[in-house]
Amino acid sequence: MNKFVKVLAMLMALMLCVTLTACAGKQGNGDAAVNYSLGLTTDGRYDGVNLKDYVTLGQYTGIQYDESTLTVKEEDIQKKIDSIMSSHTYKEDVTDRAVEDGDTLNIDYVGKVDGVEFEGGSTKGAGTEVTIGVTSYIDDFLEQLIGHKPGETFDINVTFPDSYPNNPDLAGKEATFTVTINKIIVTHTFELTDDFVMENLNKDYGYTSVENMRETIAKDLRESQVTTALMETIFKNCTVSEVPQKLVDNEVSNVIKQLKFSALQYSLDYTTLMSYYYGVDSEEAFRTKYEEDIRNSISQYMTLLAIAEQENLIATEQNVKDYFKAEKDADDISSYVEQYGYGYIYRAVTINNVGEFLTAQNPAPSYTEISEIIVPAVTDNGADANETDTEGPAA
Repeated sequence: MNKFVKVLAMLMALMLCVTLTACAGKQGNGDAAVNYSLGLTTDGRYDGVNLKDYVTLGQYTGIQYDESTLTVKEEDIQKKIDSIMSSHTYKEDVTDRAVEDGDTLNIDYVGKVDGVEFEGGSTKGAGTEVTIGVTSYIDDFLEQLIGHKPGETFDINVTFPDSYPNNPDLAGKEATFTVTINKIIVTHTFELTDDFVMENLNKDYGYTSVENMRETIAKDLRESQVTTALMETIFKNCTVSEVPQKLVDNEVSNVIKQLKFSALQYSLDYTTLMSYYYGVDSEEAFRTKYEEDIRNSISQYMTLLAIAEQENLIATEQNVKDYFKAEKDADDISSYVEQYGYGYIYRAVTINNVGEFLTAQNPAPSYTEISEIIVPAVTDNGADANETDTEGPAA
């Protein structure tokens, strides 16, 4: 996908229903599932909406950037590196020291109330992995493991909470657990070297060395900053007098349909999924919490589509073919049409056209050396900190 569109999608935070797409599989455009093209014409415009009645275009070309805001912090580069490296770890079993707060452990236990084992109160020798201070257990169960060593078996005493929905029969009761600490598990990150980068990161990210990795991340972060600054300025310069309520209703409808469709697939109540993904338990509560965000996002789409109409950038059939060939290496788009509909696809390609146009019309300030856009991190002693904090053997 075009980098501009990736960044723009994050900025606009539109189409909340897409959150669930990955777990729902192919959706189609039937009544039972999401109609991504709901309210759109086949060429991706809002059906029955004359954008000129709502959108007043201001300056969207020749934008001047405040270069002081377009610098990348060394800390942010390191955060991205750390995020990538968090997927490249190995575990070490430790058995020669006492358990400390924050440790990850493998344990077994058998729980008893009044000397009698109860259902669900035992690992049955299978072992379970827990992290002190992270894993949620009753009372101070895990904290009582601190100071003990792997290989030890001992009893701990806990009290179940007065309200315990998992097993109401245990609510408020005292229990004794016989615990065996099998091992402490320490996770290490592989050492970040040029060889590691080529062997493990080149295929997915295109990095060729540690230095190239840092420079590429810095450039990507800078590009995101430029896009953010550009879009914020354009959305400020261009005003939308009103967002038609039917456009908001269409988006809300898509979210609810998506939830119901996914719930049907997984034999769940859709309000359960709504609570999990959105933190609300009814359509009314969803509207109260998210309708303004949806309205703002649609307002931004309206602005971009108005620019597309002004600059003759509405996607054509050839644009769509070229886009899918370039981005998906696909000559046949019928599967995409079946899932998303023509309106959604044409709008996506139109937004891509607008993105390329705005990027060309509002070039980012140039720089010669990557160091010009990076703000070095400062350590406690005032020195620059540019070393990657990783440990362990090179892979």
